[in-house]
Amino acid sequence: MVFLKVLRMRHLAILWVSQVLSAIGDYFYQIAVIWLAIKVAGSEAGLVAATEAGATLVFSLLGGVYADRWNRRSTMIAVDLLRTLAVAILPILMQLGMLQLWHLIAVAIVVGGAGALFNPALQASLPALAGDTKTLQATNGLMDITRRLARAIGPSLVGLLIAWIPLFHFFTLDAISFLISAVAVFSLGRRFAWKPEHRQPAAKGIKGIATEIVGALQLVRAHRPLAWAMALMGVICVTWSAAFTIGVPLLASRILQGNISAYGLIVGAYGVGNVVSNLVIGSLVIRRKVPVLFSGKIVVGAGFLLLAFAPHLLVALIGSAFAAVGGPMGDIMLITMMQTELPSEQIGKVFGLLMLIENAGISLGLLLAVPLFNLMSIPLGIAVCALIMVAAGVIGLLRFGVQEPVSAVA
Repeated sequence: MVFLKVLRMRHLAILWVSQVLSAIGDYFYQIAVIWLAIKVAGSEAGLVAATEAGATLVFSLLGGVYADRWNRRSTMIAVDLLRTLAVAILPILMQLGMLQLWHLIAVAIVVGGAGALFNPALQASLPALAGDTKTLQATNGLMDITRRLARAIGPSLVGLLIAWIPLFHFFTLDAISFLISAVAVFSLGRRFAWKPEHRQPAAKGIKGIATEIVGALQLVRAHRPLAWAMALMGVICVTWSAAFTIGVPLLASRILQGNISAYGLIVGAYGVGNVVSNLVIGSLVIRRKVPVLFSGKIVVGAGFLLLAFAPHLLVALIGSAFAAVGGPMGDIMLITMMQTELPSEQIGKVFGLLMLIENAGISLGLLLAVPLFNLMSIPLGIAVCALIMVAAGVIGLLRFGVQEPVSAVA
């Protein structure tokens, strides 16, 4: 398998393992910070999560700009060290009995904003680290697996470790994971192309930043498949977050008459489908990226449609796993398209734009879920979201067909 070839490349294996550990550390942080926020501020705990999400939204485009301006290796190291220091402050404050809500909010701003700088720099670095398109596609698959593995492993480890270590040391573990990431990136050395060659010097100041962002938007607009894929990604994020984050637990508890274990099984089935799809898509040589990308959205929608009207838990598990297969079909193709068909100095900005679209879509979906499931039954609400997903994929296929476009930029 191509994944094994990637993991035999020492620098990519080191980077991947460090990102898995960092992603698991993020779940340690998220669970601990929300639990502490509830203890400190009760119902105001939501401010912490909202602040982190808001910081990610605000800094997404800015992070993309500087990921394309600065040395990406130095940027990732600096960001990881900043996150290490910010998160490490929390256990110290807890032991001193000084922790307050505003401390949690301040750290959330740093974590959210720094992540918006780290992720574009990482994605923009992968083409140089991978070396060729086939290896790059498999590397994208591995990197996509990191957050899915962390979603499965992180919360479970919290449940196991809480019996052995105090809560505040989950922040310590997260800080250590950021430090490991920084050391891993540093160990990759300077032999790779960490800084893109700019065709012209970047303009300074706010005007220069705005000019670069506008230029990236124009580049995406000119690349028709990419523009359609990113626009439809926003639609998918809205419907997915409403259907999965809110609809699935409602379905498990009220329709399938299950308890939290039923909900956990459905989420687990989704994780299994994701991982299997990542392994397959990352290993295949896919020349028709655009049709696969839009077909993935149809698969996600079809799986949710089956899930919506599942008569019992087994069918719900099948629907969840099937829907999950479509996620990597779209995500890996989209990221690979950005990395291989755009100029190196534009990848960070375009990925920052994608982060903005995804986070805005997820937030909007969570807001719309409230009126959606108040106006409709739970199965119908999920089915509506599913049909919109299917429609998004069909629209993409109708626009570009089942053949790869001769010229992506038109």
